[in-house]
Amino acid sequence: MKDTILKIENSAMEEWRKGNPMRWVEISADDIVYIDPGLNAPIVGKDAYVKYLEPLKGQILYDASEYVHPRVAVYGNTAVLTYNYHSLRKGKDGRPQRTSFWNTTEVYRLIQGEWKIIHTHWSYIQHRLPASLEVKLPIFMKGPEPLSGAAAEIMRLETGAMERWRKGDPYGFLEISAPEVSYFDTGTPGRLNGREALKKEYDKRVGKVHYDVMDFVSPRLQLFEDSAVLFYQFLSTTLQHDGTVRSRTPWNCTEVYAKTAGGWKIVHTHWSYINGEREGGGI
Repeated sequence: MKDTILKIENSAMEEWRKGNPMRWVEISADDIVYIDPGLNAPIVGKDAYVKYLEPLKGQILYDASEYVHPRVAVYGNTAVLTYNYHSLRKGKDGRPQRTSFWNTTEVYRLIQGEWKIIHTHWSYIQHRLPASLEVKLPIFMKGPEPLSGAAAEIMRLETGAMERWRKGDPYGFLEISAPEVSYFDTGTPGRLNGREALKKEYDKRVGKVHYDVMDFVSPRLQLFEDSAVLFYQFLSTTLQHDGTVRSRTPWNCTEVYAKTAGGWKIVHTHWSYINGEREGGGI
């Protein structure tokens, strides 16, 4: 299974580095959701994805790819591929040099006998906030219909953990994560593997994260019988004593959930800043 997924991924990456981005469209599902640092909002659907990729034809050229610790985790008919990625270009001495540093999440789904990407999330390793940012916020005069069933349960788990997080307690997310969970965020030098590694990271953050208002912007759930992909943009807002905004931090968040004997559990997390800028090298 791992070899199959990696072969499909690499087939698109090889075309990409030679200036042809459209192989990504061929291996993507109709309801693809795509996120990268250059976007203020996710791209949703294959038609929008084509429009996004078309102008990139012939624009991206480099010599080779480097996949760092690629990992494929399978949950029924869903496969979660994660890796750190470097593009390589030959230097003046002829030796390959790393020219980009990425966290990569690809969620594949077996559809009519073929593995197709349903969700992509790219971000720079150890990136920083942009100097400024404009994000469109949807305003509804009448809210959407209430969620029910598994969708409601997943959102309850996510919002419950986030409520604890904003008060300085990160362990709510740890409690709803599977033992084999993998994790990317803005400050980690690479992918964290397993709940123990995640706990060590969260131990550093206990009591250090506080904000007043949490906004889940346009959450989107791709729900299946064995797994689910939750994506949302998130605003963490700190207020002044007079109620005005002191600071607001804009995020992209991907959560992959799997249905286990113990209920729905997070098996992969990918946090990034919206329009996040490259900070440094990373791994």
